[in-house]
Amino acid sequence: MTTRLGAISGALEAGAGRFFDPSTTEARAVLERAGARLELSLEHTVVALAGSTGSGKSSLFNAICGMDIARVGVRRPTTSLPLACIWGAEGVDPLLDWLEVPALNRVSRESVLDSGEDDALDGLVLLDLPDHDSTESMHRDTVDRLVELVDLFIWVMDPQKYADAVIHEQYLRPLSAHSDVTVVLLNQVDRLPEADAEACLNDLRRLLDEDGLASAPLLPVSAATGVGLDILTERLRVAVLERQAIRNRIEADAQRIAARMESALGSTSPGEIGETETERLVASLGAAAGIDVMAEQAGEAYLRRGSAGVLPEPPPVDRPTVEAAVHEVGRAAMGSLAGGWGGSVRALAAEQATKVPAALHDTLMAVDLYRPPSGRWRLSGVLEWLALIAGLFGGLWALLLELAARLDLAWLNEIDLPDPDVAGSSLPLILLVAGGFVGLVLTAARFGVARRARRQRTEEAERLLRDVVADVADEMVISPLRVEIDRYHTFRAALAEASE
Repeated sequence: MTTRLGAISGALEAGAGRFFDPSTTEARAVLERAGARLELSLEHTVVALAGSTGSGKSSLFNAICGMDIARVGVRRPTTSLPLACIWGAEGVDPLLDWLEVPALNRVSRESVLDSGEDDALDGLVLLDLPDHDSTESMHRDTVDRLVELVDLFIWVMDPQKYADAVIHEQYLRPLSAHSDVTVVLLNQVDRLPEADAEACLNDLRRLLDEDGLASAPLLPVSAATGVGLDILTERLRVAVLERQAIRNRIEADAQRIAARMESALGSTSPGEIGETETERLVASLGAAAGIDVMAEQAGEAYLRRGSAGVLPEPPPVDRPTVEAAVHEVGRAAMGSLAGGWGGSVRALAAEQATKVPAALHDTLMAVDLYRPPSGRWRLSGVLEWLALIAGLFGGLWALLLELAARLDLAWLNEIDLPDPDVAGSSLPLILLVAGGFVGLVLTAARFGVARRARRQRTEEAERLLRDVVADVADEMVISPLRVEIDRYHTFRAALAEASE
């Protein structure tokens, strides 16, 4: 019981602000009634006798009670108020107050007959309701109110009015989910020949089946002769003993309103935000934010001398592109949803579309794309410069020696440049050739390495930026929309749990 009520409560919570069908009002009323009934006496089972004018309902009430209530000083009221007979009155007053049964209309069975022979019915609260077809609107209002509150219904019909469309359409058919707490009596069968009584019962059974009450028992009774009263009393005794009517009534109410909410919800369903939609959104946001430009800048700055700490700033975000991409995902998330649910998804997408551009720009601004060159790269640069400097130095040295040999320049003669040999070769020429060769080789090698490194760094930066864009897309678009979709599925699952 608490599981089904909990499912209804969970559905109302999930559907708040999204599912606006009038059935939600009734669902809240069901929860309120169930909560109130469960807080009152669970030791008592409330059974109501309802019927039309002339059905013999009050006579049947007296027959079940075993006495004429009017003989003990309680007159049947001419107002819209019900009359109650109670077996085991201890603790019942708050329940009767909730049912709005006046104190003067309450009769304690034990206070009248103290023999104890009816102890098997201890816990029974039997209500005699006003006629549902009364010309007095207050009478009908009382019946309508108590039909929502009692634990077990006994509908008393007579051979003349059992097919009355009002009772079938207004009362019995709406209670099709309440077969477990509904008993139908065909009263006054003593007035019919046996064949006619059998025909009436068969026809009434057909009508009840059409009302959705196929499992509700149908009993022939006579308040005048006592026919069927023993069977009816036994059913009441079992109901009181097992104390299942309260549970069954609440279960039926919850099941009925959940089915009504499911019907109002229809077959619409949200869409799915899959890998395709996610990739398309990330690509659109990345293009709108210019991450390819940022990646190129990061690649060009890599290995460049003096580029330490350089942070390529993202270009202005293309807002229309971002908003269009977010709305596209929103439409995918809506699926076939309409009304409140569809509007909620659409409104969420519209709200996030206005926030994403600024968030995207700020997030990309905070990304540090600088990566320092490796130690091997720096070492190769030092060697390159040393080799080039050695070659340049050797070349200048050899040039000065050649000038000193060919030209009679006083200032050169005064320098007295040395010309040492290494393995039979002039050291200046060795420095020129070796240094220049090594320097040029390193320069060429580093140029090729630099091109590959910049390309790799560009690709690395683009992956990093794309991941950042993907995080923004997930946090601000994908996840909120999936939460909304999950909320819808929670709502539908709760209704399914309550109605099954």
